[in-house]
Amino acid sequence: MINPMELTGKKILVVGATSETGKVIVNQLSLLGAELVLIDKSEDELLEIQQKTSLGDIKYYAFDLYDNSEIEPHFKRMTYDCGAFDGFVYCAGIGGVRPLSLTKYMFIHEMMNANLYTFIEMVRCITKRGSFITGGSIVAISSVSSVKGLKSKTAYCASKAAIDASVRSMAAELSEKKIRVNSILKGWVESDMKMDFIKSNMELSENDDFKKQLLGAIEPIEVANTVAFLLSDCTKTITGTSLLLDGGYTL
Repeated sequence: MINPMELTGKKILVVGATSETGKVIVNQLSLLGAELVLIDKSEDELLEIQQKTSLGDIKYYAFDLYDNSEIEPHFKRMTYDCGAFDGFVYCAGIGGVRPLSLTKYMFIHEMMNANLYTFIEMVRCITKRGSFITGGSIVAISSVSSVKGLKSKTAYCASKAAIDASVRSMAAELSEKKIRVNSILKGWVESDMKMDFIKSNMELSENDDFKKQLLGAIEPIEVANTVAFLLSDCTKTITGTSLLLDGGYTL
């Protein structure tokens, strides 16, 4: 049986690999045959993922991914070591709940840096000549917060809307190299609901926000399968799209 999402022979970079959803994405891409290179802050956690994921070839690099001055030299070394990439998945970033009265510059800056600036800098570096193949695919994990106004999440919503806007612009510019760029607007995901800022958000809304997700919480494997779909050759003409994966939340 032919699997249209087969990724055998494709070299894919996953940034933010040690998050709960990131781990599921890594495992699924590995099962589909991808050669993986992982980036995150914790070398111990990356090593654990490498040891637990028995299928495929996995390499990793540990550094402070939100220090933008360090990204270009690390990416140069990574390309030298690994060669050109076929795919790039950005599932890093941070969240946070803070009322508008406490949403000061530094909080906004940290949110934008992690959710937007680092993504753009990494795309800039990885799409240089010799680092990314013609016809490759870039996928960013975004959020329904990009299109839905949520109480006490001004900075977070703004950062996610910005990443989706950047995806559309990048898709237009990188189309000359046949490189596709898309994002996934995810709703409430089971693995994320343990995080402190998600719990705070649910408390603020008295779970009303979660109740709006008509089909319930999204399983992380569904996010991973959507990432694989956008990386695979079965979506060669999907680009500049922010794909809703929200269980009906935005209806």
